[in-house]
Amino acid sequence: MAYNFVREPLNSEEYDRLINACWSFREKLVVWTLLDTGLRISEFCNLGREQIQWQEDQIVVWGKGGRYGSRRKRRVVPLTLRVKKLFELYFATNNRIAISVRNGQRLIKRWPTELRLRNL
Repeated sequence: MAYNFVREPLNSEEYDRLINACWSFREKLVVWTLLDTGLRISEFCNLGREQIQWQEDQIVVWGKGGRYGSRRKRRVVPLTLRVKKLFELYFATNNRIAISVRNGQRLIKRWPTELRLRNL
C-alpha cells in the first residue's frame, strides 16, 4: 500500500517561533502571506499588483492546472487584513513581487530547520 502523507497545520508555538525568526520586511512579507493565504511559493513570487482586488479583499491567482501545465486554473484567495497592509506598503513602490521562485525557496530554506514550514 502506498504511503499517504498528511500535512498537519502548525501549532501556535511553531507559528510564533516562525514569525519571531523574521528579521526583514521582505521575510515578514513572505511568511505572513504564505501562512495567512496558503499560496504556493511560485504563486506568491509571480504575484502582481493587478492580481489583487483591494476592495473585495481577495487575490486572483492563476496556477496549476490546465492542459500541459498551461496555468489556466483560476483560484480566488481571501486576503487577510494583516497581509493587505503589508501588500499596501510593498506595492506602493513596486508593481510585482521582486523575488524569483528559486530565491523564494532559498529564503524559506534559510530559516532554521526547526522553524521551516512542513514540506513546502
